[in-house]
Amino acid sequence: MTTVGVIAEFDPFHNGHAYFLRRVRELTSADFIIAVMSGDFTQRGDAAIAGKRMRTRTALENGADIVMALPVQYSTASAEIFALGGVSLLDSLGVTEGICFGTEDDDLGILQEAALLLGSEDEDISEGIRSGLKSGLSYPAARLDAIKAQSSTPAQIADALTKPNNILAVEYLKAMAKLDCSLTPVNIKREGTDHDSTNSYGIYCSAKMIRQTLKVTRSADSILKYVPGDSAAAYLEEAGILYPIFLNDFSSLLKYRLLNEDARSLISYSDMNIDLARRIMKNLTGFVNADQFTELIKTKNMTYTRISRALIHTLLGITKEDMKTYTDNGFTGFARVLGLKKGAAGILDKIREVSKVPVITRPSEYKSLLKKPFTKMFEDDLKASRIYDTVVREKFDTAVDDDLTHGAEKIDDMILF
Repeated sequence: MTTVGVIAEFDPFHNGHAYFLRRVRELTSADFIIAVMSGDFTQRGDAAIAGKRMRTRTALENGADIVMALPVQYSTASAEIFALGGVSLLDSLGVTEGICFGTEDDDLGILQEAALLLGSEDEDISEGIRSGLKSGLSYPAARLDAIKAQSSTPAQIADALTKPNNILAVEYLKAMAKLDCSLTPVNIKREGTDHDSTNSYGIYCSAKMIRQTLKVTRSADSILKYVPGDSAAAYLEEAGILYPIFLNDFSSLLKYRLLNEDARSLISYSDMNIDLARRIMKNLTGFVNADQFTELIKTKNMTYTRISRALIHTLLGITKEDMKTYTDNGFTGFARVLGLKKGAAGILDKIREVSKVPVITRPSEYKSLLKKPFTKMFEDDLKASRIYDTVVREKFDTAVDDDLTHGAEKIDDMILF
């Protein structure tokens, strides 16, 4: 029996994701695929366009056997912390033998070299990054220059580390080394369109293009070509009822939260620094909506995504102190199951038997299963879902069950928790 894991957002799930899961099965001969998936908020500092239950359903319909939640503290973090959260969760389950991830390039060796250099905490690289930041480079650009200077293949490294899937793959490899995991890495070359492309290629396009299309059309019909046929029903049934959701839908909540802060209190939140906190306070009177405000305070050496993450952490109350506590205590203290194929019940039983952390299928039982500090992690994750669900209710006038009261749903050959 072979069990492999993937870490994903599926925001939203599309034909490229379905292709990826098929290739995972083909290349690894996996009996079971465990998907660790972001919940209602994502790594780019944004709200997921569709909630975690719909995205769990579409993942299970198209190749995943079990979907587990990546806690919001990691799903909204930098690529490094995102990877550490996901890898640590897969490793803690006790059944995962391999980890599969998409890359723009075939050559895993180049990415492993980059991971080794970046994970070594070499003083020359650290000094190169500091020097680049002082000269006005953004952190990604400063890091790229520093690693090129130490690499035996600078041109190849430079090319590889300008591509988003490759960059995240390097973080997975770094996380595996840091956590001393025995997971076998398998990379799968991305086909069709690029990660952030706004162009389509036959039935393939990026999740970004789908999100942008939905922002303009608000119509599921406009994206059906790019999503698997098995999931068309979910997209059609829930359009205008549960999705699409955009970051601007949280603008009033975000502005209210910022109005209750000052520069000193803001720096307690994850990904926030004093310069950004001061820019936020200085420009708060110009706040129109979340997207516009992020653009307003963006600078040459502070990326849009970095600012978005800092703002979403402020909205959700995710602090630096909490993040340090979680990372100091093993990163993950629970495995929350969002859904599974009925045929995967056996592997779920095995996970329950050997997992290093409690396995949660009924959120209402978390207090009896979890210990500090992960009780707070779970409660903050619940709070984030309630904030998301509040916006869904207000936008679509749709009743949404709270996570603690939501019962298991049986749909075709799957169970959604």
